[in-house]
Amino acid sequence: MRNSTAKNSVAITTLLSALFFCSIIVLASLSSLADSGPNVNTFGSVGMWLSLGMVLFLYLLPLAFYMLGMHFLKFVMAAFCSIGLLIAASTLLLMPALFLFGLEDFSGNSASIIGVMISCLGLLITNIVWFVAAFKRPSATVQESV
Repeated sequence: MRNSTAKNSVAITTLLSALFFCSIIVLASLSSLADSGPNVNTFGSVGMWLSLGMVLFLYLLPLAFYMLGMHFLKFVMAAFCSIGLLIAASTLLLMPALFLFGLEDFSGNSASIIGVMISCLGLLITNIVWFVAAFKRPSATVQESV
């Protein structure tokens, strides 16, 4: 019973993390960040859709095999989760810096930038919860009852 609930917790937090990561990509493509350089994805572009597809592929493929019983993929997902934590934390710290330093190009569309920050915060929290769900040790009472 414990193994099934642990797998379900990992699956739910992984899907929630994928949702937050995809929302960061979409919201960033809607913001003024999309005009910051030649290699940035704009909303609806092929690059944005390829980015979303790659993110979903990297989330869902290891999750599918983990759910089928390949538990070693939990460590692969942990590596991806660590990368997601790094991306979320750095983006969350970068966005206020853009406002504080008064970069005119980035201050026009504040709603989408705030949306990116909220999504980054959600991704950060979800990935921390993912680590707890994936690597939590079973309690002594659960072990005794099994």
